[in-house]
Amino acid sequence: AGEDHGVDRIDNKGLQLVELLYCGRGGEIPAAHCRKMETEGFVAGEDKAARAAEEEEVDDDEWSDLERFDNFSRSQHPLRRLVCVRGLPDLVASLTVQEALRGVLPALEEAVQDEESSVRDALASNLAATAKSLLERATPDEQRQVVEQLWIVSEALLKDKDQQVKNVAEDGVVEYVPLCSKELIMSPIMASVLELANGDVEEHRMTAMKLLGEFSFALGQQTVKETVSGVLVNLASDAMFRVRKTAALYIGKVCRWVPKEHAVSTLLPIYLALADDEIWGVRKACAESMADVAAALPADIRGTTILPLFDKLATDVSRWVRNSAFQHLGPLIATLSCEEVTPKLLQYYASMATGKGNSGGAGDSEMPTFCAYNFPAVVLTVGRDNWKHLEEAYKELVKDIQWKVRRTLSFSVHEIALILGPELTQSSLLPALDTFLRDLDEVKVGVLQNLAKLLGVLTPAARQQYVPLLCNLEMESDNWRFRQLLAQQLGELFFLFEEEVIQTELYPIFMKLCRDPVAEVRNMAGQQLIPILARLKDLKVNWMDEFIEELQDLATDRLFQHRLMFAHMCHAMAKQGDDMDREVFNKDFLPQLLDLSEDQVGNIRQRAGLALQLLVGMSGIDDSKVKARIAKLVSDKDIEVLRSMGCAMNLGTTSCRHYNLANGAAKDAELRAAMTS
Repeated sequence: AGEDHGVDRIDNKGLQLVELLYCGRGGEIPAAHCRKMETEGFVAGEDKAARAAEEEEVDDDEWSDLERFDNFSRSQHPLRRLVCVRGLPDLVASLTVQEALRGVLPALEEAVQDEESSVRDALASNLAATAKSLLERATPDEQRQVVEQLWIVSEALLKDKDQQVKNVAEDGVVEYVPLCSKELIMSPIMASVLELANGDVEEHRMTAMKLLGEFSFALGQQTVKETVSGVLVNLASDAMFRVRKTAALYIGKVCRWVPKEHAVSTLLPIYLALADDEIWGVRKACAESMADVAAALPADIRGTTILPLFDKLATDVSRWVRNSAFQHLGPLIATLSCEEVTPKLLQYYASMATGKGNSGGAGDSEMPTFCAYNFPAVVLTVGRDNWKHLEEAYKELVKDIQWKVRRTLSFSVHEIALILGPELTQSSLLPALDTFLRDLDEVKVGVLQNLAKLLGVLTPAARQQYVPLLCNLEMESDNWRFRQLLAQQLGELFFLFEEEVIQTELYPIFMKLCRDPVAEVRNMAGQQLIPILARLKDLKVNWMDEFIEELQDLATDRLFQHRLMFAHMCHAMAKQGDDMDREVFNKDFLPQLLDLSEDQVGNIRQRAGLALQLLVGMSGIDDSKVKARIAKLVSDKDIEVLRSMGCAMNLGTTSCRHYNLANGAAKDAELRAAMTS
């Protein structure tokens, strides 16, 4: 909701209502609806003259999108101005860069002065998307114009009186500045940011520090050393603790982009001083940036400064500082070499699994979450030889009472297995795997999503015991997404098992999933056909003909869903291009695909047509038959078939040519009538 400036205010319910009415086409909001919203508190304006002006506003159906933007951006109605700004990325994407420079960007300079903070907030949230759309298409001269105009808007939003608007604008600027050339970053952007850094307003200095830290990587080492570093040194000794806190938060990012000797001689002393600040918020920020600072320093310096500093922050008088230190211990360990990670540091980390850290007091519920999240990175850093220092902590996390902790671990079991290898995985991780498989669906899904990768680490004998699990997943009726996850990994699973298991278990599972009642499951199974065929070819199975015939049965099945499945399968194969066995496709799949292109169901003809288009000109494919059937589809009477064929091939009057027009629906109806007459 907007701030109370004595003008119209907007809430989420009102916004949803106006978006439904507006529908992206600029449809006029009936006055009766506006009055209803006013009586229900959606619009709380008291100015009767302003209300009258709002109701007198027109919305012409013949307006182009740009004309509608021009009129609505100056509307008396705040809801119209809001929806107008929210549609900014789509609008500029439909215009040329010159049209946007002339007709859109100048209007944004007025929007930043809008009395409704929700409008300014929406504008700030669309800065990056608008900049990206324009900069990707602009010439060098146009890029300068775009940046200069957008920066005027950005700078105003960065100075906005509303903190939410300011925060969103900062994120937007951080996102789009890397898209600019270094020359454009230096002027006008960098010059303005330096003015903010040297200004009298505390919030402006904080904003400048954040921006300089975030896009240091785009400035070049020399600029960061000579300019950004100097600003950081000044702000790190600022009288206002919030400025020092921001400097502490971003010093690590700056350290990464200066020469190591400069980081050691100039920035490290500043960082250590901030870590000793009397304000706990500044020390907490130092704990948050510790991993970045450590990554920028030589190993010998880290050992004598950063590791002792962690000891200090981990035992700080402030609970918030201690928690922050432990929260970022995982990323810190990940920046070190195995030799630098001391047993004491691993002991600190392992203690987080019980939620106690090193305090020895009451546990903190967030500690196990931090520990679980960083576990794969820590294991990767210290290696399997140090698993003995982490195994007990892992067992504690597996049985943690918080399901979110267990869920985090379940998504990383396969990563840890790859690090530990078959032997340790079997002894240490398989019990955890079995526990997760009996857990809540929210936990179970992490294991199932990466099951093929995990089974790939195991020995063939250990792998064999999980075959029944695959069969149970195929029969899963309560959660079809589990069947979809199984279908997604079938290609990998076929390569993990030998012919006997494939023929007796995986082949039947694949065919059942191809006939699954849920379309997403069927389509996912169909996408696995190419690796499955490749595996069967490698094995030289003597039942390949039986397999192909069962697939072909789908193409003539009485259920249209199964015929559509065969078309989806062919489309997925055709998209693979060179990876597809064209000889097999031409002999065993193309005849059925050509028949399906004449199916009585329009969806099937549409999907078959999409597949046929990909086959045009492909060597090893009967091109004449493909082109002949495409020619028939181009004259199809189903508008959706025409839409897909025309859009892809630039044929006919389809929605591809008029989808942006206000009368697009009428054009579709006109075309349908012409086709059926």
